[in-house]
Amino acid sequence: MVTTLYYFAGTGNSLACARAIPKELGETDLVPIASLREEKRIRVPTERVGIACPVHFYTLPVLVREFIPRLDLSGVKHAFLVATMGGFPGLAIAHGGELFKKAGGELHAGFTVRMFANYIAEYNVRGERSIRAMKARTELRVAQIVRIVQAGERHLERGGPFDRLLGRAVFALLGRKFVETARTRDQRFTVDPSCVHCGTCAHVCPVENIRMADKSPQWLGHCEQCFACIHFCPVAAIQVQGKPTRMRGRYQHPDVRADDIAGQRRVS
Repeated sequence: MVTTLYYFAGTGNSLACARAIPKELGETDLVPIASLREEKRIRVPTERVGIACPVHFYTLPVLVREFIPRLDLSGVKHAFLVATMGGFPGLAIAHGGELFKKAGGELHAGFTVRMFANYIAEYNVRGERSIRAMKARTELRVAQIVRIVQAGERHLERGGPFDRLLGRAVFALLGRKFVETARTRDQRFTVDPSCVHCGTCAHVCPVENIRMADKSPQWLGHCEQCFACIHFCPVAAIQVQGKPTRMRGRYQHPDVRADDIAGQRRVS
């Protein structure tokens, strides 16, 4: 069965997962979600469809939350979701199921993949040893996911009763507000004098939310909070106002380059 796998990534974790899946699953078309953000209705051309994306504040990224209901799933027999995360998955899988229902279909399988935590607005990134362990762990996890998807099994990783209760609580406290304000949170981004005016931030943004003006980046208010601009800046010049990001590390998945993230603006 041919698979269409839609993906969204900022620092590369979800793209690395999306690339690993076809190696085990077989014929798979990788399609960047950002390239279809202007399409009102998207027909899925295969009988199996997947979504690979990160967890953002205990739910799915706003771009993905808006994308799934626009899918035409009339010919789909099996749908799955792979949510990469650094911490707590919250309601990502549950919300994915709700969104597939809005699209007139069903989410048959939902998986979480623990990868490198990199939301430096709240915490620091870890070292090289953690990255090596992550790559080995991801390889094993993808193999598990593919076995379940190939078998067409129903498998939704929503956690136990306590996890679901906690997910609802933290989403109500933090996630809901994040979803409502995510696009304009780029107002908190600042640029250090160390900026070398290279334009990498504007180049890498998967939704073209940055333009260079007087050799400095300006954010345009439709941000996806993927932090690609922050992590791919070669001199770590971009900071989050009110957060100690200047003292925190930066991260890109070792197998993903800036051009790969920027390439999400067009169909692969």
